[in-house]
Amino acid sequence: MPTAGLRNSLAAMFDRVYTPERQAWLDRAVVNVSVAGFLVHLALIFLARTLPHPPALIAAVGRNYLSAIYTPFSFILFYEVLMLIAALPQSTTQSIAKQYEIVSLIFIRRFFKDIAELDDIGKLAQLSPDVLPVFLDVGAGLVMFLLVTVFLHLARRRQGPDTLSVESEELKKFISRKKAVALGLTVLLVGLAAYNLIQFSLWAVLGVKSGADTNVFYYADVFSVMIFTDVLVVILSLVVSDRYELVFRNAAFVISTILIRFSLTVARPFSAVLALGGMVFGIVTVAIYDYHLYVRRPH
Repeated sequence: MPTAGLRNSLAAMFDRVYTPERQAWLDRAVVNVSVAGFLVHLALIFLARTLPHPPALIAAVGRNYLSAIYTPFSFILFYEVLMLIAALPQSTTQSIAKQYEIVSLIFIRRFFKDIAELDDIGKLAQLSPDVLPVFLDVGAGLVMFLLVTVFLHLARRRQGPDTLSVESEELKKFISRKKAVALGLTVLLVGLAAYNLIQFSLWAVLGVKSGADTNVFYYADVFSVMIFTDVLVVILSLVVSDRYELVFRNAAFVISTILIRFSLTVARPFSAVLALGGMVFGIVTVAIYDYHLYVRRPH
């Protein structure tokens, strides 16, 4: 880890980047960009449907107007990644909750892509095999919404912070280290997003079939990075407390993240099963952790 001076400088830089004013500006920017992207996508689809021989870049957006719904959700998802980074120094449970929110939005966003790719919208009423993945994604997303709510309820019900009876100086040092990690994470994930965007644009311009799943494009890498970030936070937390229950809980959260990461790259229906399993694993972990604290509390 960086020396104390460098660590404090990085932590201060993180505080300057993730100020409430900047977050409010980012909120407005995401709304404006999402609306603009939605309208531009609709216009490109109109051109793809009307031009006799549209360029490859325009043809790549598709010919179904429903696919334009996919675009604003893409910007919202990237915004959630930034909020995930901002939540990292706050608490481990808040960071994990943000990861759960992101994966639930990925499944909901996939619904819009699937329904736009149906050649006949009447298949929804007929419940043909082609529409089963559509209902699977939206159903899984709805259950994930419930699981996120349950996880947040259990996490907030706990009395006191994540780490009890710790020296305030050690806690401050731990938080500043997490801020330094979060700042590096910001640079890495924003750079990774730019690289993936350029790569995807080149594929569209050149008319190359990448074979990559655009629904998890970039986000599989995000969760791969978060696995190692969570492990690093577990190690750093030992400076604050080496209590068994806290170490076990944080290690279990890493397992939950790994399951979610795998859910983004496996075929249906196993993707939904793994994602839901990872979230249920996290919920059970928090419930057992709370019960453990209750048992150890003097009565």
